[in-house]
Amino acid sequence: MNAVELAERASRTWRSAVHLQASADPAHGEFYALAGELVDTLRSLESLTGVLGRQVAGYGQGRVLRDDEGGSPAARLADSAVLLGCAQRSLGLAEVALNQFWSQIGHVAVEDGAR
Repeated sequence: MNAVELAERASRTWRSAVHLQASADPAHGEFYALAGELVDTLRSLESLTGVLGRQVAGYGQGRVLRDDEGGSPAARLADSAVLLGCAQRSLGLAEVALNQFWSQIGHVAVEDGAR
C-alpha cells in the first residue's frame, strides 16, 4: 500500500464518521474522543503538507519539466510550494483551535440521571 492509497482510505473513513455522527445522539464521550482524533488527524495533515512542500520545492532539480498551459514549470512549482505552506499554517491554526476545544469539552459532564 502506498501513501495515496492510505490517504484515500482515511478520507473515506472520515466521511463515514461524519455521516455516523450526524445521525448520532449527542454524547460528551464522543465529542471528547472525536476531538482527540481530529487533533491527531490535523497534526498528520500539517506534517504531510510540510513533506509535500519540500518535495514540490525540489521537484524540478534534475528533471526536465513542462507546463501544460505553456507557462513556467519553475514558477508553477514555486507557487505550489507557497500554497502548501499556507495550507500547512492553516492546518496548524486549526489544530490549535481543536486542541483548545478538546480541553474545554473535557470539563463538561452530564449530571447523573440527566439526559
